[in-house]
Order: sequence, then C-alpha cells, then structure tokens
Amino acid sequence: MGLLITFLLGIFVLIGAAIAGFAKNESRVRELSVAVAAGAIAVLLVGDLLPEAIEGAETIGVGFSILAAAIGFGILVLLDRFLPEAPANESIEEHSHGSAFHVSVSTTIALALHNIIEGMSVASLAAQSVSTALLLAFGVGIHNIPMGMIVFAGVRDRNMGKRVAILGTAALSTLVGGVIVTALGSNVNGAVIAFVLALTIGLLAYILVIELIPHLIHTEHPKLAILGVVVGAVVVALGVFVAGMVE
Repeated sequence: MGLLITFLLGIFVLIGAAIAGFAKNESRVRELSVAVAAGAIAVLLVGDLLPEAIEGAETIGVGFSILAAAIGFGILVLLDRFLPEAPANESIEEHSHGSAFHVSVSTTIALALHNIIEGMSVASLAAQSVSTALLLAFGVGIHNIPMGMIVFAGVRDRNMGKRVAILGTAALSTLVGGVIVTALGSNVNGAVIAFVLALTIGLLAYILVIELIPHLIHTEHPKLAILGVVVGAVVVALGVFVAGMVE
C-alpha cells in the first residue's frame, strides 16, 4: 500500500503542471509560477527543511551539514555552465527559452531529492497506519503543486521528450523513496537522510536567491508577483501544518 500511495503522490506535481499548462497567457503563467515557487520554497525552507536539518546535524555534525548544503549550492552553480541563462534584469518573458528552462531543471533536481525523503517517510508510516500515511501524503502533495507549476513553466516550449523526462523525474521521485524503504526496510542510514536534507537545502537556497528573487525584483507585474508569493507560501504552509500533525 505504501508504494501505491507514493506513486499517487506524483499526481500533485502533475496538477501543478496542468495549472500552468492550461492557462492561456503563457508569459503571465511563467511570472506567476516563479512567484508561487518563490513563496513555496521560502516557507518550505524555513518551516520544514531547516528544522529537520537542525535535528539531522545532531547525527552528522553541524560542519558536515553546512558542507552538504554548500555542495548542493555548488552543484547548481556548476549547472550554470551547461544550461543557458539570461541576464537577471530581463523579465521572464524575454528569456523564456533560456533561464526558465534552467530554473525548471534546477527545481526538478531539488524536488526529486526532497521527495525521495518524503516518499520514504510516507512508505514507512503506511506500514503502521494507512490512514495516517494518507494524511501525511496529502500534506506532502500540497507542497508539490506550486513546484509542478514552475517545473512545467520552464519546459512547456521544449520537445515532448524533455517534458516527459523532467516531469516524470519530479512526479515519480516519491515512488523512488517508497521503493527504497520497501527494499531496505529499517536499514536506511539516518546520516544519509540528514546529508540529503542538507544538500536539498543548498539546492533550494540557490534556486530561491539566485534564480527566483532576481526575477521577482525585475518583474513587470508586481501585483501578480505578490499574489503568487502569498499563494505559494500559504499552500506550502498548509502542507507543512498537515504533515506536522502526523509526524
């Protein structure tokens, strides 16, 4: 049952992608997606990942946690060499074929790592109580709706193969976590989880500070950006609250 739940969690990513995909005004959707993702990532970092990473630091040490976060940040710095990026003072409409794709790929990498851990939690809980696991899954899934929006916004103009690969990676990552728990049971090393958490924080911090915030600063639609940030923050805050009820 745990594997089924983690598989179905991918639907939330696809819901976010559908919201971005069916909207008619492509440029507005991209700007809204960036704003929603910024609010979502900020709350996810402060309200969920940082507290968990602080606990994890007791296992691997503060220095190693900081190193893991720096590695995550550095991974995306290196990725800049392989993916095109537009100047920060351009609006997202002006470089929809460059930086938007970069943000999409970067977000997918961070989201996949985060969701693998969440999938492990959901699958582990499902072995004890399916109803409780479903509640946790709902909280985790809510996180993924705004992420699905930003992931799809950057690949909507790409070929079908790239869209399927990137959306598939994001949507199936929780299932990977479920498979790991099913295969290894209770033998998953807590230090590995703590390292991946810190790594994910570095990835998301890069996306928020280097990719998303510059777009928001130079947006041509500030009211839309503010609305998007608030929506993203509220949606993820709700997800964190629901997930926290059962953890």
